[in-house]
Amino acid sequence: MRGWLDDAGRNLETRLNALSDKPFESISVGEVEALGCEVFAWQRSHNDVLERVAGRAIGDRIPVELSEIPALPTDIFKIARVACFPESATVRIFETSGTTQELRGRHSFADLSLYGRAARATASRLLLQHAGYHCIFLAESEDRLPTSSLSFMLSRFAEHWHRGEMDPWMVRGAVLDLAAVIAAMEAAGRDGLPVALLGTSFAFVHLFDALGGKSWHLAPGSVAMPTGGFKGRSREVDPAVLRRIIGATFALGDDAILGEYGMTELSSQGYESRREGRGSYHVPPWVRVSMVDGVTLRELPRGSVGLVRVVDLMNLGSSVAIQTSDLGRMDVDGEGFVILGRAQGATPRGCARAMDAALSGE
Repeated sequence: MRGWLDDAGRNLETRLNALSDKPFESISVGEVEALGCEVFAWQRSHNDVLERVAGRAIGDRIPVELSEIPALPTDIFKIARVACFPESATVRIFETSGTTQELRGRHSFADLSLYGRAARATASRLLLQHAGYHCIFLAESEDRLPTSSLSFMLSRFAEHWHRGEMDPWMVRGAVLDLAAVIAAMEAAGRDGLPVALLGTSFAFVHLFDALGGKSWHLAPGSVAMPTGGFKGRSREVDPAVLRRIIGATFALGDDAILGEYGMTELSSQGYESRREGRGSYHVPPWVRVSMVDGVTLRELPRGSVGLVRVVDLMNLGSSVAIQTSDLGRMDVDGEGFVILGRAQGATPRGCARAMDAALSGE
């Protein structure tokens, strides 16, 4: 045993790092299928919660395809510790956002290097395609909010891409620093660098409320990324309306405003493919997204509306397959997907069965 990983786990980590370093085009479907099944098998032998769910779902059968791997519902992260390592090895716990009355999901990590490496690789391909940016983040810094996976990801972006002289963080103590935003925008105008304006959707709304119509013309190559919802944070704004306001305020075309699909329970992200003329989300090749039936949890044909299921190979320390309560639809003619909101009402029946297995202690 070396650190939190045994020899088999260390081998998987090495192969996953190598995978994230490859050009996307050189990563084959078969390679991802095989490696993902190996990760699941290793996780099952190190994760009691996953073993209980898998035992109920597939018994002793060994999956040979990613679609056969039982997925853990995101709600399990609210009520159980989902980890392949002892609590003493934990270096960071990311928490879901929400109101103070809610149970929050908690995703524990013994090592964040896979997450950071994969996040940079995905962003360099799908979001931040220039060598350097004047980064302006409408979010709390990682130092101030270590439980935020978004802040962790943005910190890795700042290390790799930020070329401006000003602090990129524009939210401090949950308060947007309007003067700092204005100063950063003016500095970006002087240095001529493209701007990476990234942050939470509700922070964008607060910014526009405070700006009172003030606007800028950002340098070519600039990009805006609003992410997340509004629950318990601010007045809601329709995503299409928010995009129009962002475009008008910063003179950005629709292809420069890219939403992000990510969640606390994952280690990878997806981004809108508007540069290719689509509004759907695309993910790196080590992530597999599909839509499943809410009762059977079986994969649905492309074009059908179902619950979003995500297989993320970079989730080495927890669960490689995650079942969300998001409703979505896969593109019929491409590899992307769209999000249609949350499933309404009670926990979908298929997810409820997995929850029962996780808590049964069997």
